[in-house]
Amino acid sequence: MAESSSDSDHFRSRDRLSRWAASSVHREVRHRPTVDVTEKVNTITSTLQDTSRNLRQVDQMLGRYREYSNGQAGAIEHLKESLEQSIGQLRSQRLSRNSGGRSISVTSLSTSDLDGVTVTESYRFPPTSPLKDYGDQQGIKRNRSKTGVRFVPETDDVGQFHAFHQSLRDLSSEQVRLGDDFNRELARRSRSDAATRRALEELTEKLNEAQKQDVVSDRVERRLQEIEKEMRTERELVERRQDQLGVISQQLQEALKKQEAKAEENEGEMKNKLRQTESEKSKLQQELELSRRLLNQSEGSRETLLHQVEELRTQLMKAEGDPKGLHHQVSQISRQQSSLQDEQGDDWRFRRGVEREDLEKQMSDLRVQLNFSAMASELEEVKRCLERKDKEKVHLAAQVENLTRELENREKQQLEMLDELTEIQKHFETCDAKHKRADLQITKLTQHAEEATKQAEQYLLEFQQSEGLRQEAEKRREELKLKAQESIRQWKLKHKKLERTLEKQSESLDQLSEKNNQILKEKDELKSQLYAALQQIENLRKELNDVLTKRALQEEELHCKEQKLSDVKSHQADLELEVKDSLDTIHRLEGELKKQNQIQSQLKAEKAHLEEQIAELKESQAKDKAQLLEMQEAIKDLSAIRADLANKLAEEQRARKEVLKNLSDLRTQAKSKDEETATIISQLKLERDVHQRELEDLTSSLQSVKTKHEHNIQELMKHFKKEKSEAENHIRTLKAESLEDKNMAQVQRCQLEKLKSQYDRLTEELTQNANENKKLKLKYQCLKDELEEKEKHITNEEEHRRRMEEARLQLKDQLLCLETEQESILGVIGKEIDAACKTFSRDSMDKLKVFSSSPDINYDPHRWLAESKTKLQWLCEELKERENREKSLRHQLMLCRQQLRNMTENKEAELQCLFEQIERQEQLLEEIHREKRGSFPVGAILLAPVALANSGTSWLSW
Repeated sequence: MAESSSDSDHFRSRDRLSRWAASSVHREVRHRPTVDVTEKVNTITSTLQDTSRNLRQVDQMLGRYREYSNGQAGAIEHLKESLEQSIGQLRSQRLSRNSGGRSISVTSLSTSDLDGVTVTESYRFPPTSPLKDYGDQQGIKRNRSKTGVRFVPETDDVGQFHAFHQSLRDLSSEQVRLGDDFNRELARRSRSDAATRRALEELTEKLNEAQKQDVVSDRVERRLQEIEKEMRTERELVERRQDQLGVISQQLQEALKKQEAKAEENEGEMKNKLRQTESEKSKLQQELELSRRLLNQSEGSRETLLHQVEELRTQLMKAEGDPKGLHHQVSQISRQQSSLQDEQGDDWRFRRGVEREDLEKQMSDLRVQLNFSAMASELEEVKRCLERKDKEKVHLAAQVENLTRELENREKQQLEMLDELTEIQKHFETCDAKHKRADLQITKLTQHAEEATKQAEQYLLEFQQSEGLRQEAEKRREELKLKAQESIRQWKLKHKKLERTLEKQSESLDQLSEKNNQILKEKDELKSQLYAALQQIENLRKELNDVLTKRALQEEELHCKEQKLSDVKSHQADLELEVKDSLDTIHRLEGELKKQNQIQSQLKAEKAHLEEQIAELKESQAKDKAQLLEMQEAIKDLSAIRADLANKLAEEQRARKEVLKNLSDLRTQAKSKDEETATIISQLKLERDVHQRELEDLTSSLQSVKTKHEHNIQELMKHFKKEKSEAENHIRTLKAESLEDKNMAQVQRCQLEKLKSQYDRLTEELTQNANENKKLKLKYQCLKDELEEKEKHITNEEEHRRRMEEARLQLKDQLLCLETEQESILGVIGKEIDAACKTFSRDSMDKLKVFSSSPDINYDPHRWLAESKTKLQWLCEELKERENREKSLRHQLMLCRQQLRNMTENKEAELQCLFEQIERQEQLLEEIHREKRGSFPVGAILLAPVALANSGTSWLSW
């Protein structure tokens, strides 16, 4: 604008000089009226040509300014869209995280990036628009005394040259800045790649450590077998936990589905970006085609100028043919008009000067109004940006509320887990009471055994009682074994599910880290683009210094908030470490479950030993004392085992107390987080109110400015229409005068000389057009270079995408490795199940061959699960059959014992009968002896052998 004002001053000075020279010549040559008329006509034509050229230049400048403003608006819209996309990605990633911490506000980043440049002037870059004066506008003072329009001659294109030179310098500075930005982005990408590699190496090390820990599973199985007795009473709790784990697995599946959908959305966004780059390519190609068309049009204008020169030459030749006839007419007309021209010349010149001054004022006013309209449009864009930011703040507040709800839900879940832990403690207490009762029963049994050694008859009765108690204890043991097996299966399934969920979570964390790196890179790119846009809007910021000072204060507050959020993040990392410690305790408990399995196997061996003892009891009753001693030794062993279990229970209770302490600490931390979130929400609400007030003030000021601007435009349009009509009338009069002047023959010789000068001028214009064509070609080459740079940038993005795909393939390979490890673990479990089946299937190998899998078939998880289920069902059936057999054998034993008792009773009755018969016989013998002593009757002698025969037959029958 300053250059245009200086050019207009220069034109005014030249026009005044030309007027003074023309007036002096006119006064000196009044005696030559024909020459004066020709000079007037020439001056009129020259001024008309100058006005037409200046108007064309003004139109070109306006068109360039419109194109520049349109391009700037498109760039700003593109930046806004990219910012919204990045903000959406950040929100989705932070919502998908497992931690309940507060997400960092994206609006704080955008406002700090926008306002940070105005505070420090060290980040400012040179201007980029060749149409504006970036100097101190207050120091510009126009000389209002200079009235009149001055037009630059055709050879004077210094202003345009300076403007073009300034635009070239701006382009070079922008290229240098873009190069620096690209170098920074490459450095950041290299750093992010190094960080991802380090993270992958750490993950591999952790996986190797986990594998090493799996090798120690043999040691852990012993501990599991020891704890199996304690976990028998927890079957009901395990069923409840299974339901909870099912719900958690469903939630995890939903979260995985959401993450997959987000990944698909990110891919769609990348595709949209590529499409946008392609559209930008097409736009640049269209601009190149327009430049080519302009070149063609300039060449066409050359041809039209040549045609005009040839027509003027033909007219001159015709005019030279009849100079004599026209000379008389010109002399008469000159005599008549000399008197009129002397009077009207001064008035006409004065009017022309006034009109030119008015036109200059109108042009300056129009330029000011155009600048004002541009400013209004930019203010409207700023208002839209602020409205969008308010919407984003509302959305963030909603997200914060959702996060608070999630925290409350998690607290409820933690309370439920604490209730479950209290229930587990109660069950352990009941188990301890039962153990004490069992100890009392064992002591009673020992007392009964000691008494049985003293009294053999009482021993038989107590032995029967002990057998009944032993049978009940065996039944209980079998039931507890079944429960323990089921609980172990359920714990194993839970362990597998948890391992799968951990693997999925690790994969999701890797994906999230990669996405975060991509978002940070895109954020850096957006920051560089924002700096470039902010350099082009420095004039706006000069007029909005008050608003920017307020924004600076808001930036400081936001910086404080970001520091607080960083502290919250560190606290969140500590919480994650505590969660990992709790997971380690869970793994330890699983190891103890495996040890309980070993204890169960030992109990099975003891059961077999007890069965052998029962067989020995059946063989003979003489070895009862030795068996009682063995039972006492076994009781002593059981008491030692019970003492070990009591110690282990005490250790586990201590560990549980520590877990409860950790849970209480977590609750306090969650409460502190809730308080921090409440304070942050209140601060955000206050900031929102301040922004709304500022927006209302801006809207009111913009509306007043719009009304004033529209009123001024309407007045200017009316004034411009009036002046246009006056100028058209004046042009018509001038055309009539020029036709009259052209009829003069003497003037035609002077016109020939001036036509030659015009011809020279046209040649100079042709040279200038050629120079402009060269400049356009240079611009065309610059645009080509920019296109090549953008293509390189696209290729770099494609390479980055390929790298991401390679990383994804590597992760897939890791998943395959983990799947193979899982298959190996499942194979080991299947082998253990097969071994158990073989131990139970000594008598029925044919049944086991029916549902055993062939080794040639590849591993199928569903089929493996089906086979394992069938094998376990078969094991249960075998156990039931064995229990039925044992029951039948016990029933047979009872029957045999009853038969023995009946036989003994019969024997005793027969023995009593024999004793009675013997006594009778003795009495008979005594009577016989008495009779022999006294008198020996013949009848007694005859009856004695008969009685003896009867007694002998009865004895033989027994």
